[in-house]
Amino acid sequence: MPILFFILWLLLAGEVTLHVCLWGVVASALLSCFCHQVLGYRLSPRRGTLGKGLSFLKYLGHLVAEMLRAGFVVMRLIYTRGRKMEPKLIWFDTTLKTGLSQAILADSITLTAGTITVLAEDGRFLVHTLDKSLGEGIEDCEFQRRLEKLEA
Repeated sequence: MPILFFILWLLLAGEVTLHVCLWGVVASALLSCFCHQVLGYRLSPRRGTLGKGLSFLKYLGHLVAEMLRAGFVVMRLIYTRGRKMEPKLIWFDTTLKTGLSQAILADSITLTAGTITVLAEDGRFLVHTLDKSLGEGIEDCEFQRRLEKLEA
């Protein structure tokens, strides 16, 4: 936990100097002691935590790649079709069980260019696409398959 606090300290400081790092070490140690003694937090990794963490990093890599790809697809649509695009609203049900996974799926869809999750409720999603071609196969997308593996 102190390492996470130190990284957060560096991110908030905006610079990496000896002075900032020394104060960061002190603040991180004090905050970790406070969390441990007063709040009762314990750092006890569960079985499979490292594997899930690596899988989530792979998911984030896939998300960034899809965001870039979708950006180029939307640019191509705008420059070739212009005003002749056909927006579409798509309803679909997800097989994801946890609310966290459903929220991550909704955010991932929204982060990719040309699609916005309008409603995500009880495993049912409403997605607006800039063009109907962007919504093809959204019911069984790679995001959902990867999140199902993370849930297992």
